[in-house]
Amino acid sequence: MFKINFIIWALLIPLSCFGEVIEFGANESPPFWSKKMHADGMCGEILQEMSVLAAVESNISFKPLNRLIEDSQNNDLGNPSLYLQHSDFASIIPIAVYRTAFYYYKPNHPSGIDLQSLADLKQYKIGILKGTLVDRLAFEQQGIHFETSYKQQSIFKKLKLGRIDLALVIDLVGQQTVHALYPNLKDQFSAIELANSASPIAIMLNEEQSNAKTIGAKYQQALKALIDEGRYQQIIKKHTGQIDLASNWREELERFSQLYNFVTEE
Repeated sequence: MFKINFIIWALLIPLSCFGEVIEFGANESPPFWSKKMHADGMCGEILQEMSVLAAVESNISFKPLNRLIEDSQNNDLGNPSLYLQHSDFASIIPIAVYRTAFYYYKPNHPSGIDLQSLADLKQYKIGILKGTLVDRLAFEQQGIHFETSYKQQSIFKKLKLGRIDLALVIDLVGQQTVHALYPNLKDQFSAIELANSASPIAIMLNEEQSNAKTIGAKYQQALKALIDEGRYQQIIKKHTGQIDLASNWREELERFSQLYNFVTEE
């Protein structure tokens, strides 16, 4: 039934939209996006599968995050909140949800680090990826200071050397980075997961992209088909190693889809 429904849906799409080649920009952030991984990473594989179902060719170019944010005419891949102040999008389709965590290097803090409030952060120097902090001034006015880096690897190298005390990163990205840089020391890095830190990873089609809204609708339908078939869940599990996904993953994805649906309205 799934295949029949999808074929019928595909036949209703205007033929002029087939053969489109959509160029996207992404920042190297395994396991979500990486040119060194199969299918360009977990989200890259989701996008690849969606593109096949939607009869659209999608290409990913990997660039530094600050360059992606500053380019107002890009089709982007990532967290929409980082891009909306600089770009206008015709369609935003959340395809995954991630969480954020603070990492620290245990030998530099043998007593551990306990964070109960924002005030607790004042005593630490925090490393972040350049361009990821939306309202840096608000934190600095509270006495919380950050050191920016252009690469995830640089953040964790500074963490180990003691140049920073904490690294504020996407949890899975932090795990991958530690494993790649310090496979024999990965137990020496500790993560403090942040409550209520769920954020979306999305496909963002710029207003300058031809047929952006029609293509966005095709991607949305393809994502739904991928989830209904169960292939989406298999991709997530393969890249994260999680046997069971969070019980509310569908609700979170739908919540972000509704949040950014305003972009597609006339």
